[in-house]
Formats: sequence, C-alpha cells, structure tokens
Amino acid sequence: MSQLRWGFLGTGWICDVVAADFAGTEMKIQAVGARSLSSAQAFAKKFNIPNVHEGYQALVNDPEVDIIYIGTPNQLHMEHAMLALNAGKHVLMEKPFAINSEQTAKVLELAKAKNLFLMEAMWTRFLPMHDAIFKVIEDGLIGEVMNVMADMGHYMPREENHERLYVKELGGGALLDLGIYPISFIVRALGAPKSITARSINNEEGIDVYSAGIMEFEGGKSAIFQSALAIIGPVSLAVNGTKGYIEVEGRFYEQTSFKVFNNDRKLIHSYDEDVFGTGRQYQAIEVERCINAGLLESPRITHANTLEMVGILDQIREQIGVKFEWDK
Repeated sequence: MSQLRWGFLGTGWICDVVAADFAGTEMKIQAVGARSLSSAQAFAKKFNIPNVHEGYQALVNDPEVDIIYIGTPNQLHMEHAMLALNAGKHVLMEKPFAINSEQTAKVLELAKAKNLFLMEAMWTRFLPMHDAIFKVIEDGLIGEVMNVMADMGHYMPREENHERLYVKELGGGALLDLGIYPISFIVRALGAPKSITARSINNEEGIDVYSAGIMEFEGGKSAIFQSALAIIGPVSLAVNGTKGYIEVEGRFYEQTSFKVFNNDRKLIHSYDEDVFGTGRQYQAIEVERCINAGLLESPRITHANTLEMVGILDQIREQIGVKFEWDK
C-alpha cells in the first residue's frame, strides 16, 4: 500500500480537529492552504506540515499532494471540490456534501469524468462504535429494526463563536450542520423514507435554529429526529426492534458506549471502546484504502448514498421554509 499525501484546504476548527486525529495514524499531511499565509503558516507549525500555501489554487496545484481534505464553510464546498478535482486531486469533502442536490450532482459528475476518488466526510459512519451497533443489528440481537429516535439538540449561542451557523449566506442552520447526524444514522438503519413531515423554528434571517421531523418507511417503520442550535437536548439515540432495543450512552455521534436489551429489558450485550482523538481518522483511513484499491467511491458511503442524503435534506428544507440563494 503506497503512502498517500494529504493537503488540507482550510484551517478552521474542523480542519484542526481532523489534523489532530491524523496524529494517531501513519497518514501524512503534506500541505495546507488558506486564504491568508499567516493562517496557513500557523496551522503548518502546529501540525508539522512541510508545504504551506497562500490561497487554495496553489494548494491543489501542489505536485506533492494526492488527496485534498475540504473543511471550509458549507456554501463553499462545491466550489472547492471542483477546484481540487480539476487539478487532478482526490477529495474528502466535509459534510454536508453540498448545499443542495443540484450542486451535489455536479461535483459527483466531475469526479466521475476526472476518474478521481470522492467521498463525503460523514465521519460517524466509520466510528468503531457505529460499526458495532450495526453488527448487533445484522446479527439479529434486536430483531427487525422498527423505529429509531435520535436527538441532536445543542446550545450553541450565536455570540459564542457560532456566528456561521446562524447566517443564511454561509449555508447555516441546525438541519445542515447538526440534523445530518441523526438523519444519516436513520437512513443507514431503515433506508430511504417514503414520507417526511418536518417542522422548524426559523430566525429572522430564515435559518432554522430548531428542526424536527417524523419519517415513515415501508412496513410501518418510523423514525423521529430533531436538531437544534439553541435548545439543549440529550443528544441521544435509541434503536428499537422486534426483539429488543439499543440504547446509546452519551453523544451518539461520537465514539461512546451502548447497551442492548431484550424484550424483557434484560441486558444482553454492551459495548465500550476508546479511540484516539475524536475518531475522524477512520474516514481518512477508508479514503486511503479505497484509492490504493483503485476505487472511485467507498462502498461504505457511496455517491448514491450522498445524493440520497442531500435529497432528503432538500425535502426537509422545502417543508420548513429554509431556502438558499443557490436553490432554484
């Protein structure tokens, strides 16, 4: 397996977290690019990155970079992905993949045309804890999954360095940044919903500060999700089946523990495992595995999965009245 070299496009909070998680692996961050040279230099010094670039074009043109990780704000994802792909670089794109389905399709088409690997950084899908949950489901410990309930309620005041989440021009809102976590899990567990009923509380700028909904699936299956920027919740997850249920302890989108109970509420299985950092390195490990295997997409989160997910977010936004300038 050849050593692949990463370039980080952006130096914000999420890039900082992902780079820190790389420290627990043998993966190599070769370069970083930022709008300001000083930001790129500071990031490079912190993470011992050899190549430093002022501007994103210089980064994607770096011949010593194989893969670009894009960690810029939501509204810039399509632009930066196309920049990297047109420069011949593989891409790991931070979630949400794009603002809407139209943007998503354009990026996926370009990656296919360029014969390059592209994956959405839905990092929770690659956590060992999430793998363990789906192993429990696949092994039939709780029978057939009939219902999922997932909460992503956070208290993230605008004045406490969360301005981006509240601004429409930056693709903000609870749904795209937080709601994607419960919805992604729900779709993985139950498939595509046949109907969605969603409601929200929107601010004066037309951004949802709270969104929630009920999803219905074939066979009478259902799911409930909610996400919030300014309404605290338990950040919980429960998966209910015909033979028992799974109860996640702590924040379900992180590497945490869970317990499995049967229909008599008797504990039949438990899971508790620590990982290095936040666990975002596992998605990057999957990217390298796929590229070295000659794949253009991961079988664990395919391009069809990403397009389906963005389409669901589009449906919900239409119902709750959140419309961006990039929407038709």
